[in-house]
Amino acid sequence: MFKSVAARSYGAKSIRVIRPVRNAVVLAAKPNYTEYKRPSQVRMFHSRAMLRNTEDPKTQTAEDKQKLDQEIEEMIKREQTKLNEEEKAEDTTKESETLIEETEHVVGESTTKEFQAETKKILDIVARSLYSDKEIFIRELISNASDALEKVRHLSMTGTDVVDPDLPLEINISVDDKKKTITIQDYGIGMAKDELVEYLGKIGFSGTGEFMKVLQDKDKASNFIGQFGVGFYSCFMVSTKVKVYSRSCKEVGGRGWVWESDGSGSYTLAQAEPVSRGTKIIAFLKQDSEEFSVKQTVENIIKTYSNFVGFPINLNGSQINKVGALWTQTPKDVTTEQHKEFYQFISKAYDSPQYTLHFQADMPLSLRALFYVPESHMEKYGMGRQEIGVSLFSRKILIQNKCKGLLPEWLRFVKGVVDSEDVPLNLSREHLQDSALIKRLSGVLTKRFLRFLEKEAKDDAARYAKFYAEFSSFIKEGICTDYVHKEDIAKLLRMESSATNPGELTSLAAYVSRMPKTQKDIYYLISPSRKFAEDSPYFETFKEAGIEVIFLYDTRLDDFVMSNLADFDGRKIKTIESSSAAADIKPAEEKQKQEETGLNKEEFASFSQWMKTVLVDKVTTVTDTERLTTTPMIIVDHESASFRRMMRAVDPKHATDLPKQQVQVNARHPLIVKIYRTKSIDEDLAKEAVEQVFDNALIQAGLIEDGRFMVPRINKFLEKALLSAKGDGFSDVTKEEDPFKAPKSSSTEL
Repeated sequence: MFKSVAARSYGAKSIRVIRPVRNAVVLAAKPNYTEYKRPSQVRMFHSRAMLRNTEDPKTQTAEDKQKLDQEIEEMIKREQTKLNEEEKAEDTTKESETLIEETEHVVGESTTKEFQAETKKILDIVARSLYSDKEIFIRELISNASDALEKVRHLSMTGTDVVDPDLPLEINISVDDKKKTITIQDYGIGMAKDELVEYLGKIGFSGTGEFMKVLQDKDKASNFIGQFGVGFYSCFMVSTKVKVYSRSCKEVGGRGWVWESDGSGSYTLAQAEPVSRGTKIIAFLKQDSEEFSVKQTVENIIKTYSNFVGFPINLNGSQINKVGALWTQTPKDVTTEQHKEFYQFISKAYDSPQYTLHFQADMPLSLRALFYVPESHMEKYGMGRQEIGVSLFSRKILIQNKCKGLLPEWLRFVKGVVDSEDVPLNLSREHLQDSALIKRLSGVLTKRFLRFLEKEAKDDAARYAKFYAEFSSFIKEGICTDYVHKEDIAKLLRMESSATNPGELTSLAAYVSRMPKTQKDIYYLISPSRKFAEDSPYFETFKEAGIEVIFLYDTRLDDFVMSNLADFDGRKIKTIESSSAAADIKPAEEKQKQEETGLNKEEFASFSQWMKTVLVDKVTTVTDTERLTTTPMIIVDHESASFRRMMRAVDPKHATDLPKQQVQVNARHPLIVKIYRTKSIDEDLAKEAVEQVFDNALIQAGLIEDGRFMVPRINKFLEKALLSAKGDGFSDVTKEEDPFKAPKSSSTEL
């Protein structure tokens, strides 16, 4: 299908132009990948392939072919120029990198010492069992280096003489992909000979038997963190051999020492020169861990776990941790721009936080917290459930990224950090063992954040309304899942009501403040829109009585929210669709006057019995009600429409049939009166009419989502209504005698 028409040579690589049958030219290459050591070289022959339309090869002239060959030559030259520039840039970058060389050497004799009994078994536990990720060893060694620097800084500030006081307080890391090593050096407090034996020869300052017991005791295990031995031995997860050069800062003119071991049960110790103050650790990597000699890999690990260490961290001569631990600063000293930069760094976002909560506390727990509320979230776009956004630190060392349990699940939209010195850096810092402490932290943080939002809502209602429009689903989720803080979360809810203007929001607390003294309960109605809510038959009696009703428009969640909330400020929360909601509301005088034109008690008793017979599979009770004015019938105490939709979505095949309903009838409504009188003249017609009125009530209750089954019945009614119209020549029945002339009501237009 392809025919080669030209060929060019470029170095040792073969390049040819191939043309398909249908007017396309492709520059292809067949490089030997083993000959390429730079991605740019592979890209030259593959990623920048040329494809453009040409005339059919058979119709091309010699001039066309020559022109094509010239274009190919020019393209090759351009690619070669780019390749040379990239290679030069890469070489310059590599030359500018500063690697930590092993300039020290042993002087004198070395001695071999055995670890304590069963140390090899303990090493296996520390190196393989306590850490789930190999990369953790970098965090551990950086943490140890940071502690050493902090100690020497403290000595200097207290006036204690230290060796080489002008050395910078920084952590230097070097990776060498040729030697397959990673080196970590600090100019901290360092160790003398006896300290090397004590700290590195005895794991965690503990005898073997005692340490084994500690490993089984979660409460005691945390006490061993911060002691150099435990975290240090994590490097044997990735190393065949480890060298430690160290010199104590306390011994002016003192010697340097080298400690070396393969972790098999013994180590060697010897004097070395020249050794700088502090500690230098060189890890010779195993074959399956050589990725830790790659700069980009180590840089990502540092930024993930140790970015906020209080000292500069240099990797191959370049500082990595340029974003500081903002939460450790005094809140009033941090600017808005600093908050924006820090928020974007930790959340990997590009927007600005719409709320910022920065606080510090010493009681009941020592903690520093910095929380941000984003401008938006992705769950609303169906992107799946987002991850927890708050990370846990201890003394600026990452304990757990996106820490579950630190805040309730419904607050997962919050981004930020929490740093507590009360959190133990346990043996495996990615596994939090002190769950009781985390629960205490969660309680303190959640209450503090809820008080913050409540205050913001009062201080700037418009700003809070913007927040609520975006994150209301999370607040509502909290009502349904967080029973401990449910009452406080309820204060954050916002909604319209019959007493507010369209679009104006109110709170439950504001609703309660407007309640008359005679009103005992809080009333709400769930409806698709305000128009539907105001036209709802359930709202009629409350509107006439002047009782405020909360309007809720989220038909997916609001039913569950209000059911779970149940009460607020000591008052029950009721839907006005229930039979008990309007029990205490006295009927208006106009309704009492209408009784003269409606069904009397005997007539209604007969009607209700007949209706139960007609709708024997659909209703349980039929009672008279004075709560209705323009509506003939409603369903009360019915099953939640939201719940039915949810069950249908979860398991459509096993969705239950609609249960029998409790019906309240307006015995004074003209339609009910006419159906009652028609049943003695044309019972079949009256049956169809009462079935339609019942289905109308189901629709208004939200219990019918597909009303297509009613269409034949409605068409039949229309046909009868048109045939009985005055002057049509088909009937002598007048409009006044027409039993199906509907009153002026939105619910009976048909």
